[in-house]
Amino acid sequence: MLYLKKIKKYYLNYFIWFISLIFILTILSYFNIISSKTIKWLKIIIPVFLTSIYSFKSSKKLALKGYLNGVLYGGIIVATLFIINLVFYRIFHLKQTILYIVIILTSILASMLGKTKKSQLKN
Repeated sequence: MLYLKKIKKYYLNYFIWFISLIFILTILSYFNIISSKTIKWLKIIIPVFLTSIYSFKSSKKLALKGYLNGVLYGGIIVATLFIINLVFYRIFHLKQTILYIVIILTSILASMLGKTKKSQLKN
């Protein structure tokens, strides 16, 4: 429970940016400014990129080990995205499973890098 209180700021920032970027992407798609292939790639890149950034930032601030912080943060993000997916779409595909695994692995790697940077700064 203490971990959730500490990570709340990063979690909220993640979803504010996520919703904002998806909204902008939707507007650009509506007016045919971006092609459908680009939209498909951006729908994958946006959550992975945001997860890596906020996982990196959270690992620098928290006292957990890097991989553990990455698993927890990535798990929270994936659980939230999974619930949103079930509420709005009620369909689950293999592509989404692969995306969720990539998000968790990216979160783990970014957290480990954030811990390494933190320990290098101390020396």
